[in-house]
Amino acid sequence: MLKDLIVHLEGNKEDKVRLAYAELLAVRHGAFITGLFSNIVPDNVYSAGYGSMLAAQSASQMQETAMENGDKAEKKLKKMLDKLSAKTELRRLDVSPSIAPQKVSAETRTSDLMIATRPYNHHSAAPELLEAVLFNSGRAVFFAPPAIMPNGEIDHCVVAWRNTRESSRAVSQAMPMLTKAKEVTIALIAEEGSKEFEKSMPGADIARHLDRHGVNVQIRQITEWSNPAEALLNEMARIDGKLLVMGGYGHSRFRELVLGGVTRDILKNSEFPVLMSH
Repeated sequence: MLKDLIVHLEGNKEDKVRLAYAELLAVRHGAFITGLFSNIVPDNVYSAGYGSMLAAQSASQMQETAMENGDKAEKKLKKMLDKLSAKTELRRLDVSPSIAPQKVSAETRTSDLMIATRPYNHHSAAPELLEAVLFNSGRAVFFAPPAIMPNGEIDHCVVAWRNTRESSRAVSQAMPMLTKAKEVTIALIAEEGSKEFEKSMPGADIARHLDRHGVNVQIRQITEWSNPAEALLNEMARIDGKLLVMGGYGHSRFRELVLGGVTRDILKNSEFPVLMSH
């Protein structure tokens, strides 16, 4: 069940989009919304010497400014939460950049789902923080596309299925949404030239599992694409998918960064919401 949602808030224009998705899910599932406002405050400077004293004074001024800006943002966020059609509360974390990933991950562990903006390729991207939540919170993250408001109910979900731990966790944590969807498509991606689908019936096991949960499921085998991320996003657009469900970072983050990978490509380019679990 989805009864306890946490929304990553930053005091910027993307908060409106994140809260719109939170409200959509909360109303559909009868959930409580916790807005988690991460107010980033510069680290203290503790060093001897005249130059260091000036640096410490500058840091102190920046901290004071960050707290004042946080106060203003908090008031706006409270008003936004009060307007939602769900029970809400606002929590504020005044944290340094080095501590924020640990603190936000800890807060997320006592929720059912984190809602955030996808962490790459936009003005308020926060990859280090949101990757930490994905890897360390034990919860799935619902990544909203930047600057794109919800368009109707999440009634058609697409599951990017591979028989891996990450995919299995994503399906398990997305189950409340899958069971309420009118339609669920299992998307199986074969690299260009692959003979995999000619020799087996991939996807039959997960389709049977979802069917036993009462999910209206179909299997879609997608071939002749050299880029799996492009294949998935094309399929989402083609069938009017409302949510992409997938495992995240089957390889290490470092390998994905250096070599590229499906996770990073999706989280850089998707204009659809993505529920991801590691």
